[in-house]
Amino acid sequence: MILFTSTGLLVLLSFSIPVGIVLFLLAFGIDHFFSPFPLMRGLGQVIWSSSNSATLIAIPFFVLLGEVLVRSGVARRTYAALDAWVSWLPGGLIHANIATATLFSATSGSSVATAATVASVAMPQAEKLGYDAKLFSGAIAAGGTLGIMIPPSINLIVYGFLTETSIPKLFLAGLVPGLLLALLFMVMTALVCGIKPSLGGPARRSAGSAGSRA
Repeated sequence: MILFTSTGLLVLLSFSIPVGIVLFLLAFGIDHFFSPFPLMRGLGQVIWSSSNSATLIAIPFFVLLGEVLVRSGVARRTYAALDAWVSWLPGGLIHANIATATLFSATSGSSVATAATVASVAMPQAEKLGYDAKLFSGAIAAGGTLGIMIPPSINLIVYGFLTETSIPKLFLAGLVPGLLLALLFMVMTALVCGIKPSLGGPARRSAGSAGSRA
């Protein structure tokens, strides 16, 4: 069984099949060839019981909230405000990327939604203002990961539901590390741009420039 599982895992993954589908196929194969019990008959009940929870209704609402923030223009105005506050640091708008990602992590609950929201507002500024594209986009990607930790995090909700752990306690446990990560991202950006200023675009920009360009 171990050989079957290992070989099947490597072969299926080599075809670029999603991991979830691979695990399902392996489970089906193990049940068919190695298990004396009809495990697949209980699959429907397991799937239903694991997804039938009022707690999970928060997930689509967090995604909807992120979409509303983008479509309503709140994301652009927030980005412009944070640009005025933090762009005086070495790195300029890169700090606004991280700060905006931190704020949106506390509303959308999703790393993907946070990165997509900030990128839609920030990326057009990178080429216009002469920022290093790799550092600029890297800051957005790093800031997007804060959505996993800073509450309300969809990942923490799902983890708390599956493990029957207190979700409020998980939120409290993720808040301080998430904020510390955001601070460290900004400190590292300031250090890198202080050593090599050309990566950080203009040294100083007017307070409302990002809002007018956004």
